[in-house]
Amino acid sequence: MTSNTFYALAFACFLTLSFLSHTGWAHRNMRKESPYEFMKLLKGCKQGDNVEGIQQLKKFLHHFGYLNQKHLNNRDIDDDYFDESLESALKTYQLNFNLKPTGVLDTETVSLLMIPRCGVPDIVDGKTRMKSAGSYNIKYAHFPGSPRWPVTKKVLNWGLQHGSRRDVIEPLAKYSFQPWVGIAPFTFNFVDGNLSIADIKIGFLDKSQGMAGNTLGFTYPPTNGTVFFNADMNWSFGATPGAYDLGTVGLHEFGHALGLAHSSVEAAVMWPYTGMAQTKHLHDDDIKGMKALYAAS
Repeated sequence: MTSNTFYALAFACFLTLSFLSHTGWAHRNMRKESPYEFMKLLKGCKQGDNVEGIQQLKKFLHHFGYLNQKHLNNRDIDDDYFDESLESALKTYQLNFNLKPTGVLDTETVSLLMIPRCGVPDIVDGKTRMKSAGSYNIKYAHFPGSPRWPVTKKVLNWGLQHGSRRDVIEPLAKYSFQPWVGIAPFTFNFVDGNLSIADIKIGFLDKSQGMAGNTLGFTYPPTNGTVFFNADMNWSFGATPGAYDLGTVGLHEFGHALGLAHSSVEAAVMWPYTGMAQTKHLHDDDIKGMKALYAAS
């Protein structure tokens, strides 16, 4: 299966994770509870337990690549039994995020699972360069096959999907694209109203369009160029209480658009999780990963 085919399927799955809830984005919206609130009830669960909500956890881990395709072909993915496969998947997840790989839903694991994150899978076609792969000396990761943009392009055009908020143009250019200039061998040019010449196409999806709650964004690898943000989140530029920094999340998603996959380095932009009022800048891990990807340029 090619990476683009995998991501098409992953995005379809991402849009249909019906157990996730949603909120509004154009105004400050007080979220009553996390879409992953059910995870709290799973705290302490381990192999052999049968608890309501484990089925939802399995679907979460399947989407992000931790439970492989064979689980779709049997009843195990649709029940609440904590089986050996789930324990193994959970250990891999814990390794990738620098947690003790107990295979038990301990407090630290549940707390991380409940934080909003990027919707791009951590493991693609069973492959990852995150910590579970044993690449302790190399933290950054590229997508399988290392897809990238042709360096002969020099300039990547980007634009907004129809109906997107225009007040994000200048901040995204400054905080999400500009930091990659000089790291990746491209400059970035905003094209207004002509998506046909845009290499990177940015849109905002909301609940009515199937956007999964607690997912901040989703991006296809090169050279697809499609980037989605969750329109149902509270967004801001900068560290604003009760909101997510679109500059930081954009920096992460555009890293994907250029060819970087998720990193196990928590301080890196390519770490999949982002909290409210959290801002990040490019880390050495991000820089090394991008330069390695385009090293032959």
